[in-house]
This record gives sequence, structure tokens and C-alpha cells, in this order.
Amino acid sequence: LLEIQHELIRVFGINLPKLVRILPNAKDIFSTQASTLHLYRKVDSELTFKGLCFAIQCFMSVISAKSRPIMIFLDDLQWADNMALGLIHAALSDASKITSIFFVGGYRNNEIQEDHAIFSFIDNLESYQIGTTKLDLDGMEEQDVNMMISDALAVFPRNCRALSSALFQKTRGNPLFVIELLESLVKRKIIQYSLRKRRWVWDDAKVSGEEIPENVLHLLTTKMTALPPGTLEALKVASCFGSQISHLTVELLCKSPCYEGLKVALDEAIQEGFLE
Repeated sequence: LLEIQHELIRVFGINLPKLVRILPNAKDIFSTQASTLHLYRKVDSELTFKGLCFAIQCFMSVISAKSRPIMIFLDDLQWADNMALGLIHAALSDASKITSIFFVGGYRNNEIQEDHAIFSFIDNLESYQIGTTKLDLDGMEEQDVNMMISDALAVFPRNCRALSSALFQKTRGNPLFVIELLESLVKRKIIQYSLRKRRWVWDDAKVSGEEIPENVLHLLTTKMTALPPGTLEALKVASCFGSQISHLTVELLCKSPCYEGLKVALDEAIQEGFLE
């Protein structure tokens, strides 16, 4: 830590207060000795975007090294604008200094359009010869949910297959939904620990018949509102026929000019896991 202190003082000099203004927690790196008390003085000058990028580049070059690599994870990049992505790009593409930074960014591909800034951001990184790896994270398979539940409840996978199948059907394999639903079932004592049997116990039929709780329902609702308007409208139409809608009904509706795109929209809903 002392080495980093000295290097930051050397690199930033009298501009250390600007660094603290950008990254307030950076002052925790320093002691309150007289040589660093000027960190707490007010900075009057405005920071330009180029100045901000330069400061971040200098900071990252000091704190990252092969002996102390830095990992940065930022989620929900679908909400990031050009300036935010530009700042990340500046930190990762500083060719003047050797840094050891591993950046992980997450975004929801169903909430962005083809012209979103994130795609040009990725292209720019590749043009700077910065290695990138793209991963599409879909819902878990039913057997993966089975292994997850088996590990959580400390039982053999074969002993919780019916339970994991019910949870898979209700969550479509979304890990967050599975966890939320499992916690809800435990809180409501539908799944509970038996001291006599020394293991978790439940009634498969009761689990299957349970309604989706509000916290999971809220997550599903949030995901549903992100669907295209046409898909949402198709789900509304399908819901008028109850929990199931036959292929014949869909074909008959598609003959009407009002619902000619119904089948395509319902296919999109199936891909998103809202219909089977």
C-alpha cells in the first residue's frame, strides 16, 4: 500500500485532489499526514471528459500490475450512455502503459436496439486489439436446476428431481428466479427441515400447486414488460383463452387482419420462456 501511495503522489502531484474528487474513496489509500492534507482542499476547476479519462488511466496504471491484477465488473450496461462507455474504453485501451485489468460487463440483450452504443464499444475494443469474449447466458437446463437444488438441500439429485422439475417449470431455468422461489418456499414452510429425519422435506404435489410468490412475480413482470409491444399484445390475447391456447385457435385468429401477426409474436414469447 505504501508503494501505491508514493506512486500516486508522484504521478498526480498537485492534482491529487482531482483524483479524490473523481474517486472519493481514493483518499482512504492515504494517511492524514501533512504531505497529503491537501487532498481535502476544494477543487474549483471543472473536469473535462478528456481530463477525466486521463485521470482514470493514470490511476489504473498505478494500482494494477501483474502482481496485483484488477477485476472490474459492471452490470446493466444496457443503461450506459456513450460517455460512460467511453470512460471504460479509455481505462481498458491505454496503450501507453502496461496494466493488468480484467473487465466483465453484463447487459440484457432484450433491452437494447441494434444501434445501441455497447456494440460500437465492443468493436472499438477489438480495433485496439483488446481481446474480448462474448458469452450468451440463457436459463439453466432442467438437469442443472436439479443439481442446484440437490446442492442447496444437501440431498441426492434423484431425491429432488420432482421438486426441481416443478421449480424449472415455474422459473424457466432462470437462476435468480429459482433462488427466489426456493427461498419463498422455505419461508412459507412448504419446504422445511425435519429434525427427526435430519433432512429437508416437502410435498411435491403441494409445491407444484403453489402460486408464484410476489417477489418472483415481480421479477417475471419486469422481464415481461421488456418484451416488444407486439409480443406483449399477443400474450394478452392468449391469456383470454386461459392457461392454454390451441394451435387451431391461433390459426383461426391469424386469418383476421387484426391478429395476422399473432403466431409470430407467440413464437417469440415461447423463445423467451413465457409459453410452452
